[in-house]
Amino acid sequence: MKIEAEPYRLELKRPFKLAIGTRSHTDVVYIRLTANGLTTVGESSLPPYLGESVDSVLAFANGIDPAKLNPENLAASKAYLDHFAEGNLAAKAGVEMALVSMAAQMQNQTVGELLGIADRPIETSYTIGISSKAEMKEKIEEATPFKTLKLKLGSDDDMELLQNFRELTNKPFSVDVNQGWSNLETAMPIVRLLEEMNCLFIEQPFHAADIASHAKLKTAPELPIFADESVKRLKDLKEHADAFDGVVVKLMKSTGPIEAVEMLKEAKRLGLKTVMGCMAESSVSVAVARAIAPLADYADLDGPFLIKSDPYGKISYRDGQVELVVS
Repeated sequence: MKIEAEPYRLELKRPFKLAIGTRSHTDVVYIRLTANGLTTVGESSLPPYLGESVDSVLAFANGIDPAKLNPENLAASKAYLDHFAEGNLAAKAGVEMALVSMAAQMQNQTVGELLGIADRPIETSYTIGISSKAEMKEKIEEATPFKTLKLKLGSDDDMELLQNFRELTNKPFSVDVNQGWSNLETAMPIVRLLEEMNCLFIEQPFHAADIASHAKLKTAPELPIFADESVKRLKDLKEHADAFDGVVVKLMKSTGPIEAVEMLKEAKRLGLKTVMGCMAESSVSVAVARAIAPLADYADLDGPFLIKSDPYGKISYRDGQVELVVS
């Protein structure tokens, strides 16, 4: 088994503003595995809140023992990666998705087939960052094929932003606060407006560590409260399930597709709704997320649609659906 790691910068089509800051690009590392005449690729995307960097992913990829990676024994390979170093969630995800892709190719299967997932059409939401009304109008027009929108909140202008949004469109929508609300008292007027607007759900309103405020908000509105930053891995899901109505599962948090599948199944067992989501990622990782998405209630897999420098082209979008490109 040969491992290669290559840094790459994904340039966004337009600056993307969140509660935690504005980004015009995201750094990723592509991890290639070569064995038995096959080469497969995985992706480690590096949003700031994960605390990883290009250097840390390169160090992880160059430090692991290739002999410990076996596409015919994914469980043992995952255990090795997990115990090699603490943290490094995105780095582990990049290696694991390349390994899972290799296992699928060796068996002439898709990743979904390998993981026992029956495929179905997947509609994805389209994400709109914190925007002026003019910017929002442009983005909503760009999102015409998409049936559902996701609106970023968490600024001081949330009420105005929501009013602008409703003036511009009547499409179904959810909101993602990205930990941007500080307390229940200031959040409740916005929550009441969201209820009036028939918002689908609220994603990560408070700081990731503030589980108590999420639990209190869960009991107040009719709106479901979904965890994102608060729940990265399966152990987090089990620990914090009572504080939320749903969970957003992402490959970069779960260390890859194997645990992502476990999380989606466990969430269903616990009675939680689920979103199969993504960071700012290219089609390499979103193709794997797309294979898993039939297990989820919702999909938020518009990452490749929002970037202008995807080097792989493994995903296409048609009529609001995200589809795998068969090469």
